[in-house]
Amino acid sequence: MSLMSIIGCREFEKEIVKVLAEDRTIDRLIVVGNSGSSELVSDLENMGMKPNVFFPEAIPHGLKKSKGFNVLVTLQDVDVYRSLDHMKKEAYEKIKFYGLVSDGILMFYGSCEGIFEDALLDFRNSNFFLELLSSEDGEYLGDNISECFSDQAKQSIPSAELIDKYRKCYKKLKDQILNSKAT
Repeated sequence: MSLMSIIGCREFEKEIVKVLAEDRTIDRLIVVGNSGSSELVSDLENMGMKPNVFFPEAIPHGLKKSKGFNVLVTLQDVDVYRSLDHMKKEAYEKIKFYGLVSDGILMFYGSCEGIFEDALLDFRNSNFFLELLSSEDGEYLGDNISECFSDQAKQSIPSAELIDKYRKCYKKLKDQILNSKAT
């Protein structure tokens, strides 16, 4: 019936898990396997979810047309953070790749949002919805890409307001996807 893809920076792993764990209407949850997906899978399982793990080339065809509401999650590999230009290029490639099979894409890229300020404009004529989420303070990290991997960023507990913001954006995109299928 529908597929939402979530693309995100590792710094948002905990937030992604929290938002997804609250949605008991997900029929199939797929995590794209890469160098950092095992922690994401473990966290999802600890929240009572049963994700399937596939590498990009093995993602089942027809998810967009299958029954129910499906979610695919992919976190960026470490290699993507070597420069801002590379990060943007890789993220755009993922949007294009997953856009072909998704009804909507939710991007968690708050701390690097400056490089994605044109994404909504760049993908305005696509056949999928695109939502971008910003970080709590909206600060751009500039050349300090290593912040995405800092222990502090991974272990910090997001504020209730921030989780609520992410939950609302997720629900908004889900509603857009499901409502577009109903018409």
